[in-house]
Amino acid sequence: MPRTSDPTDPAATRRPLLLGPGRPRLLGMARARLLGPVVLVLALTAGCGGADGPGAATGAGATGAPAVVRPASLRPGQPVPVPAGKAVLTLTGKVSADNRGATVAFDRPALERIGLVRARLHDPWAKEEIEVRGIRLRDLLAVAGAPATATSVHITALDDYQVDLGLADVRAGGVLLATAAGDGSAIAVEDGGPTRIVFLDGVPAGGNADHWIWSLKTIEVR
Repeated sequence: MPRTSDPTDPAATRRPLLLGPGRPRLLGMARARLLGPVVLVLALTAGCGGADGPGAATGAGATGAPAVVRPASLRPGQPVPVPAGKAVLTLTGKVSADNRGATVAFDRPALERIGLVRARLHDPWAKEEIEVRGIRLRDLLAVAGAPATATSVHITALDDYQVDLGLADVRAGGVLLATAAGDGSAIAVEDGGPTRIVFLDGVPAGGNADHWIWSLKTIEVR
């Protein structure tokens, strides 16, 4: 699948839009070119859903500082629940919290127990500010039992596209694993789901647009 590091190139493959209420959604497959007009969808953000449902925790700051949606209830050293069905993400390599063979498999509820936040940030592919919900990647690695000696993560998408991130960047805290759109709804595979890597504004690793990998399959800790 061809990629480009220049999101301003009109020949670039389009990135999915992880959207909050009232933002345009990319139609069709997330890696296809945009065909036809972008549809604007307006949604009410007040008075709908509970603390964890759509419309909750709308206070993500304009500066991009994450707002807590749900405090962590799954912490390092605790057993990771085995997914009831198909896992949305599997961690391999240097991990010790194995729950499925020599790997750590997560469903969305387990991921979001690690400490769910909502963040507003600039997507270099959408070329606009977006809102997502997710967890800090460093917290995910800690729950999976990644050792302090680990130096990088090798991330593979459903289409086998791959990205490497240094753990120095990850441990700095500005790298998020997005698990939901800004309104709390699940991210369909055709829109870049079920999970995606995003970066808070100002994080150096996020300056490389190709690091914004979506539709994750596995994360190998090295």
